[in-house]
Amino acid sequence: MTFKLSTTAVAVSAAMLTLSAGAALASDGESLGSDPIRIVMPYGAGGSTDITARIIAANAAEHCGSRIDVVSMPGAGGMEGLQFVADAAPNGHTILMADYSATITQTLTEDTPWEVEDWVPIVHLTDWKPTVYVKADHDIQSIEDWIELAEAEPNSLVFGHADPLSLVHLPLVLLEQETGIQNVHLPTTGGGETRTMILGGHIDLGMTLPPSIVSNVNSGEVTAIGVFADERSDVLPDVPTFQEAGYDVSFEAPLLVYTFSSVPESIQQELSECIMQGLETDTAQTMSTQASAGLDNVQGLESAQAIYRETTQRVRDVLAAINQD
Repeated sequence: MTFKLSTTAVAVSAAMLTLSAGAALASDGESLGSDPIRIVMPYGAGGSTDITARIIAANAAEHCGSRIDVVSMPGAGGMEGLQFVADAAPNGHTILMADYSATITQTLTEDTPWEVEDWVPIVHLTDWKPTVYVKADHDIQSIEDWIELAEAEPNSLVFGHADPLSLVHLPLVLLEQETGIQNVHLPTTGGGETRTMILGGHIDLGMTLPPSIVSNVNSGEVTAIGVFADERSDVLPDVPTFQEAGYDVSFEAPLLVYTFSSVPESIQQELSECIMQGLETDTAQTMSTQASAGLDNVQGLESAQAIYRETTQRVRDVLAAINQD
């Protein structure tokens, strides 16, 4: 089958105003240079990835020697953003930040002009834990409530999520396979739109990432009912995993920064190092804590590429299991 915030947001936006471009990093041969760097996200603005990208932009600019801009390109299911990065000049100034749904799942299920191996991970930022949530006054307030109602009234519940077979959709497909429940799937542009639709009462359930909804959970606007991960989220420690509820479905997703394969290795390494230097600063770690971004164990190029290979194989296995490969 083919498938085509809060005080935190204010703090991140304020930090963006203080960006300064340092002198270009000097080196022999291919060098990054001092032109602005664009971090392209294949998602809508306002979600967890957007917040994380802005933390990078606010803290890595002086280490990378240039201004860093964050660009949201959710068009064509995220393919527009990937195409933009693939077509950019191979100088390291247009890079991608995404999870596996963009670079792996869509590449395996769509007719794309690139292969999985054409995306080169240079930084592993964190691992996202897909989380199901509802409005606080909804009849569903637990995993058990959801399963019971879905079994009693198939296709009566509308479930909002980002693009088909993305990290906030694939776990739902696996759960439906295991349980036999049926929901109406409604794709959105990302975590921000899903949250707005939940709060407006337009859909019953949504799936997103903990940083996107932690403030809404803490304020009592929404209830997070379950996490598709091996362990509970540090951000939402009171929310059980689906495994705890008796459903063997867990699918965390690494968040990675990529260049396209045409970018020289020396520039890939330079980018990896300057981004990591920025994220290791006290300011970046404070912003990460405030945003619940989980940037306390950032890993470089070698680890990022190993994680990417492992994730690619797992996605291949899951797609084969659900007859999508």
